[in-house]
Amino acid sequence: MMSKVRLHIGNKNYSSWSMRPWLALRVGGIAFEEVLHALPEMGGAKPVFGAISPNARVPALELSDVVIAESLAICEWAAEQNPALWPKGTSDRALARSAASIMHSGFPNLRNDAPMNIRRRTDAGRMTPAGLDDAAKVDELWSGWLKRSGGPFLFGEYSVADAMYAPVITRFVTYAIPRSAEAQGYIDRMVAEPHMAAWIAAAEKETRTLPRSDIA
Repeated sequence: MMSKVRLHIGNKNYSSWSMRPWLALRVGGIAFEEVLHALPEMGGAKPVFGAISPNARVPALELSDVVIAESLAICEWAAEQNPALWPKGTSDRALARSAASIMHSGFPNLRNDAPMNIRRRTDAGRMTPAGLDDAAKVDELWSGWLKRSGGPFLFGEYSVADAMYAPVITRFVTYAIPRSAEAQGYIDRMVAEPHMAAWIAAAEKETRTLPRSDIA
């Protein structure tokens, strides 16, 4: 039995990278202690994070013998504890890992144009054509994966891939980004998922503001 599983995260309203492993751990039924840290005003590393994580950032998963940095690596650790966090079939599992990796490294214009801010409601008018193109590509990918799997989540049952795209769900809602009926159905199912609903509820109760995400 693991003697220590401690997840260090940033503010729930803003920290997209923290949301991903938090959801994977919760959905996977893995008990952990949550340690919440205030994010720095302008992003990047905060001095206290250097004592927590090798890359001086959150999220970080603190175990008895090691600290794991980076959201996708933490999600992979969670899936080793509960293999149901990846699809059963070899091809489906590989495709889901590909989907998670695409999210981990992709869509920079969407990230920049529409920073995660769960409490906010605005419109897509602030977004650049490149950001809207990224959003349209996400919609296309979601629709294709859902058609292939039959849903209700991207690869059938909830997987790490869904946790990786969860912050994008909030961006579509916050910025009223145009989306297909298939994407809207997926968004509705995701925000109704109990663990994501709990994260959103906690984010809505936070009072800290970060100017870059709350202005313009």
